[in-house]
Amino acid sequence: MTATRTTVGAALAGLALLTAVSGCTPADRTVPEKGAIVLATGSDLSSSGVRQDLIRAWEKRTGHTVRIVKLPDTADGQRSQLLAAGQSGNGGYDVLNLDVAWTAEFAEAGVIRPWPASLDGDFLGSVAKTVEYDGKVWGVPFNTDAGLLYYRKDLLDAHGHHRPPANWGELKAWALQAADAYNRRSDQDARAGKQKRPRMYGMVAQLRPYEGLTVNTLESAWANGGDPYATGFAKGEQVGALQLGIADLKDRLGTLMPHEAVTMDETESRRWFADGRAVFMRNWPVEYASVAEKLTAGTTFDVAQLPARPADGRRLSVLGGQNLAISAGSERPAGARALIEALTDPGSERCLLERGFAATRDSAYREGAEAPRCPLPPVDAEHAEHGARGGPEPRPDPRTLHEALMAAAPRPRSAHYQTFSKVLQLGVAAYLDGSGGTAIADRLARQADDALGGRGTP
Repeated sequence: MTATRTTVGAALAGLALLTAVSGCTPADRTVPEKGAIVLATGSDLSSSGVRQDLIRAWEKRTGHTVRIVKLPDTADGQRSQLLAAGQSGNGGYDVLNLDVAWTAEFAEAGVIRPWPASLDGDFLGSVAKTVEYDGKVWGVPFNTDAGLLYYRKDLLDAHGHHRPPANWGELKAWALQAADAYNRRSDQDARAGKQKRPRMYGMVAQLRPYEGLTVNTLESAWANGGDPYATGFAKGEQVGALQLGIADLKDRLGTLMPHEAVTMDETESRRWFADGRAVFMRNWPVEYASVAEKLTAGTTFDVAQLPARPADGRRLSVLGGQNLAISAGSERPAGARALIEALTDPGSERCLLERGFAATRDSAYREGAEAPRCPLPPVDAEHAEHGARGGPEPRPDPRTLHEALMAAAPRPRSAHYQTFSKVLQLGVAAYLDGSGGTAIADRLARQADDALGGRGTP
């Protein structure tokens, strides 16, 4: 990406403004080192490309250049490439965009350096914890995530259900009712000579053996009484919750979901839902705009928190998202810090919220005069500049999103998290495939605890 050239004076003025907004102390106001700042990141999954727009705005404001290195599309591919580059010292990266579950592993591996300041109190508490490990802060929260329940509002309304399901029992009953009625009408239309519509299923989710399966498994275990902050899985109540959780996943696969769900990730499950082939979907907020743009005309949908568990009414989901960290091998640490502070300041976080992501700062969710202002041009103006039709970015109700984030819980914090996740994926995938009995939960719980403690391999 080529920066807009400015005079040295303009660059310094822009940097001074940046540091003032970011809350740096005078001692922190160091001019970034010469040379392009190299940021390694996965794809910008928002349909608006807001993250790259924020980077481009920073370049124009400061006169510095950011070179974006696009990582593989899969989380596993991104992690492997970043670890290999960091441990070899040959990556040349300055800023790393990391999944929130990787903080401990990357810190232990010496791939990232401690963040040179404490975080301010505006960051959501649960989100701020994702950059903490071993008593230190290792980065800054960039965008966050919480699992949401997408639902076909028109189909539920047709059966008198004018709200999202309160619990998983309601979801199952309503999903079967709506899907069965839809499929009967479709069959009748086909017999009358009309074009047959695709079969409707009750739900889709991410059950392919990758991180999405780990997330869905944890959420299902928590919905059955599991403690998201427990230090292990092998104790009585935790084992029982895990057993019930994976049994629920298998039941949903057998009654609500198509068999293809075992091959679905976020994109494929969103495609099924947007194509009108599922009543419900568990997915992240960032998929909202794509669903809104592609869902058939005349159909309506909405999102809600995941269904509550019966014991205490908690609506737990896994906390997702990404954090920005300075590479341990960076030759431009001051520039890296300045870029990170700009991308995560209140105004930038408001931009992320307005254009498809979940913001990490509490202030981003305020309205009226108390809300920070997004420094980017309005979406309409940006689209007009490129000769395209404009319009606001479709997004979930910020109140629903904020409530989901406040109830979300992090994945286990461990330098061996990736091994734990692989163990969970392999065990649950085998169970869903029918090659393991219910006793798998006891064995899986022990294996999961061994993996978290660095005593096991997938």
